[in-house]
Parts: sequence; C-alpha cells; structure tokens
Amino acid sequence: MKIVDLTAPLEEDFIVAQVPWHKPYLEIKKMRNMPRDGLVISKITLMTHTGTHMDAPCHVLMRDEKDGIFYLEDWPLEQLFGETVVLDIPKDELGEITSDDFERASRKVEVRAGDIVLVHTGWGRFDRLDYEGRKNWDYVVDKRPGLVLSGAEWLVKKKVKGYGCDTIGTQHEQYPLVPMEAQGYKEEGFVRKPEPVHTLLLKNDIVLFEHLTNLDKVANRRITAGFFPLALRGVEASPIRALAFLDE
Repeated sequence: MKIVDLTAPLEEDFIVAQVPWHKPYLEIKKMRNMPRDGLVISKITLMTHTGTHMDAPCHVLMRDEKDGIFYLEDWPLEQLFGETVVLDIPKDELGEITSDDFERASRKVEVRAGDIVLVHTGWGRFDRLDYEGRKNWDYVVDKRPGLVLSGAEWLVKKKVKGYGCDTIGTQHEQYPLVPMEAQGYKEEGFVRKPEPVHTLLLKNDIVLFEHLTNLDKVANRRITAGFFPLALRGVEASPIRALAFLDE
C-alpha cells in the first residue's frame, strides 16, 4: 500500500480567509527547552480553519436551522473515510467550478452516491515549498477558484457524503466584509454574511474539506481516503490530516 499525504504543511504565515486581520493564525512556542529543563514542550495556538481542515454545519448555520449533525463531533467517523473520487477540473484565477465541470469530469471517473468527491484545480501547487512560482497568501486567497451554486446543487443531487478541494476555501464568490456594528455587534471589526454554497452543502450533511494538496498525484482516480480531525467538541471546524491510501 502507498500513502499520499493530502495535507498542506503548516507554517506560521498561514492566512485564514474568514478572519485575515486576526494574527497569528498559527503560533508555536517552546515552553520548555533542552538542556535547561530536561525536556522539550511546545505550545501550539491556531485557528480551527488553519491549513487543511474540515467544516461542520455550525460554521454557517444556527441550531434552529439544522437538525442532526451540527458540531464537529457529530460527523460519523464513517463519513470521513472511504470511497473517494478525485476529479481533474483545472482552473486558473477566479475560475468557477460548475455543474457542467462535474458532468464532464465524471465521465472519466464515475461519481456514485456515498462518495467523497475531491477536485484538483491545480491551486494546491502553491502549497509546495519547492514550487518556483509560489505566490504570496493574498494572491492564494483572493484569486482562488471555487465552487458556484450550480456545482453545489450537482453534489447534493448525487448524494455524495463529502466534498474537498485544493483551495483555501470552498465557494467561488468572495462575499464582502461588512462592519460588525452594522450587524448589531458591539465589537469593532468586520464579518462576512453566510454564503449559499457552504449553507447548501452543510445543510445536506456534506462534510467540507478545504486546503488539500497533492491532488495531482491522485487525479482522475477512485481511491480510498481518510480525513482525520482533532477530537474537539462544540466547534465548527478542525485542522485535519488528510491521507490517500493506494493499492499499489
């Protein structure tokens, strides 16, 4: 068996698209050191959407809008592992992933009910430390391709159990930031209103995996894959270790 790591390497300059003004997104501090303390202990501080991660419905939905699966721990482990189709849908800056794209790509690898569907756009190349054309994070976030509503509706119709992509977020359209004060908050800052792609997929219990990498190594294939979060409770997301298991 060969294992392909689909997880982007964590670095301290990671940007979390939803809250770009809150830094640091990932901080690693040595609390104990050798030889002074006789052992090494590190403290890691990170946001739940840092790097390769998964979303739960409470990311964009209120409790009265969603029965059943709501928090991270509500996802059955069986839904995070199993038959996975990796579709090759190349996209450049601000490219839209549509239902027509899924129709064409699925002619090469059939998508079945209960599958996890991953999309290789080529955007994951920016996570390669050895990639010569690596862009800054503003470019990676603001110019990424993404899923539009017709594509999300296609996935719901196919009854897939998960969707993932090699971009830092799922949806295509970047919904504008609005002042928190205008939304009735007392705090200063900005927030985004929930958008329809996340809402539709998570409301239909389709788990979302974001910021995958190395999908070029498994594109146009049916594989077995697993997406393993931290065992957190009562939260909307978690960093994951995403792995593809190949029988070769």
